[in-house]
Amino acid sequence: MHFPLVSVIMPLFNAAPFVEETIQSVLKQTYPSIELIIVNDHSTDDSYARALKYRSKKVIVNHNIGKGACSARNYGFQLCKGRYIQYLDADDILSPNKIKYQVEAMTSLPGQLSVCNTFHFKNNTELGICYDRPYVFSTSKPEDLFINLWGGNHLPMHMITVSAWLSPRNLIESAGPWNEDLAKDQDGEFFARVGLNSSGIIYVPEVKFFYRKHLTGENIGSKKQRKHIESILMATELKSSYLINKIESLAAKRAVATLYKHVAIEAWPQEKDIYDKAISKCKEYGGSYYNPKLGGHLIELIKKVFGWRIAKSISYYGHQIFKK
Repeated sequence: MHFPLVSVIMPLFNAAPFVEETIQSVLKQTYPSIELIIVNDHSTDDSYARALKYRSKKVIVNHNIGKGACSARNYGFQLCKGRYIQYLDADDILSPNKIKYQVEAMTSLPGQLSVCNTFHFKNNTELGICYDRPYVFSTSKPEDLFINLWGGNHLPMHMITVSAWLSPRNLIESAGPWNEDLAKDQDGEFFARVGLNSSGIIYVPEVKFFYRKHLTGENIGSKKQRKHIESILMATELKSSYLINKIESLAAKRAVATLYKHVAIEAWPQEKDIYDKAISKCKEYGGSYYNPKLGGHLIELIKKVFGWRIAKSISYYGHQIFKK
């Protein structure tokens, strides 16, 4: 029986506590034809040394010639030989049958890519929680999945994690590489481009992918914060163009409006110029009722009474005062 090669591409940056568990989840796959390409992205801990312990004919460990996760993924893609591509972050975990079941589902449907459920966990995968339904489903119209994902059907916005996807190599070659100009939402932009360039999405409900959630008290500096918000805006502009070029339905426009509303909320109150641009685009596409959770009970009460702008302003400036 022929088993097409699957390339697992893993960017590695300062993931020493987790990388070996992640590597082992790849080596324990029940699918027999896999290569793992680990691209060390200038780690300053001993992540690289830990990864080197697994170097073999099937596990390639290299240094990134550029910098950043997108660059590492692009370099890994240049090195890989697989017919199917599995991107995997260095702190996440694949269930043993993940690749096997997704390859089997895709074999008779060329031009489509596969998606599975994501289970969010902190330390124990058995306690993982899935939030994906009703966002992931099989469809011959990939635009329907992205409209649903981005709030075009009146559901809250949602995200599909990087490693939930399994993609045919030729589909990635057609859609193009990861956008190295983006600092945030790189995966959202990339898989919107790949997905909307496909002939369909195959949902494999039997499969689980485990996405590690981290609890950190790290605050983003103002310069970095602006860079990230600018990146979210750029990614939104690109995602919106991909969808509207595919379909200009009312639901598609509602999804685009919701994407821009999300940017506006992220930008308020510290980046008012980005807010103005995003809210203007939101209105251009018909407006959005998107109203995400902003914080704890007090902030949510303020939002309910006075609106999200006042609530987010109080939250933002309150944090600035306490930081001092």
